[in-house]
Amino acid sequence: MKVLISYAFCTKGGVETALYNRLKELKKEQLEVALHFFKDYGGSSLFADYPGEIVIQPNAEKIQKLIEEKCYDAVISVDTLKTLKILQKMNYKGKIGLEVHTTYEPNLKYLEDKMIDIVNFVIVPSAYQRSLIQDRLAHKKIHILGNAVNNCIRYREDSMPKYGKKIVLWVGRIDQHKNWRLFLRIAKELYKRDKNYLFWVVGGLKSETSEIYEFEKMIYQYGLECVVRWIPQVSYDQISKLYSCAANSGGCYISTSMNESFGMTIIEAMACKCPVIVNRVGALPELVEDGRGLCLGGMDTFEEIEKIQTFLSEASHSAMVEKAQAYVQEHYTSVNIGRTFQMIIEQETRRIETL
Repeated sequence: MKVLISYAFCTKGGVETALYNRLKELKKEQLEVALHFFKDYGGSSLFADYPGEIVIQPNAEKIQKLIEEKCYDAVISVDTLKTLKILQKMNYKGKIGLEVHTTYEPNLKYLEDKMIDIVNFVIVPSAYQRSLIQDRLAHKKIHILGNAVNNCIRYREDSMPKYGKKIVLWVGRIDQHKNWRLFLRIAKELYKRDKNYLFWVVGGLKSETSEIYEFEKMIYQYGLECVVRWIPQVSYDQISKLYSCAANSGGCYISTSMNESFGMTIIEAMACKCPVIVNRVGALPELVEDGRGLCLGGMDTFEEIEKIQTFLSEASHSAMVEKAQAYVQEHYTSVNIGRTFQMIIEQETRRIETL
């Protein structure tokens, strides 16, 4: 069976990473998956060793011709209405899927377009995301398919901190949605109470210049210039070391996002035995419930800062991190997610053919 997955742009963001990790262990003889992007913003390098076809093509007529020539059994659009318009115009006879990853309300407006009527099935990464869209997609079958963690993301016992201080790690873009301001407020309050902390901010190389300026300005305003380390970009191998280093220092990983349809960095931290603290938003509680992490609401109130400090002062989180790591290995490996994806495609093909 042949499938085409289409997305508006190719960056090194969460959606592209999720697609790569999902497909990397998929057997081509079982399911042949090609990827299409309308524009490449440097993300195609993520797929350098991907055995399937990668197509960068902005022209609608050429995309239509590609679909006709390749005779795909299914085409899946990832939050991209333009792809659905092409399929409708060409009167595509295969199965049409829609993946919804965005949580931004303005971006979800496209689900109200009549074009959505041609969609046969929907894929989302979490129960939260399903609840967010199910009223807009009445009568559509919605499958939950979590994101896979790359198998090179793993705990590194030899990644030991050199500073004798606890490392509090934050990973993400320097933007409002990831809420870096909240992280710096937390850092300020923790450091005021205890000087035995270092704060590592990872990511944000291609963030808006104005955001980076504000980020650096706030570090100095809060007097954190000696304890905040900004690492704009790292490889997969390096990020494993950073998570593991934070874990081995007695520190943790903190997510301050305003919303998340899944929480890729959370399961990466879990895979590396790094204790996690998350904001009670979006899909994050799903990942850390049942004793796999600490879930807080607000994070910058006096009470929440006290809880974070208490969490960091505890002697051991071994039971928590072992449970979290086992959870990731059971549910979110590339093999598991790839197999589930294949089952969804096969199920939808059979189901639609019998209608």
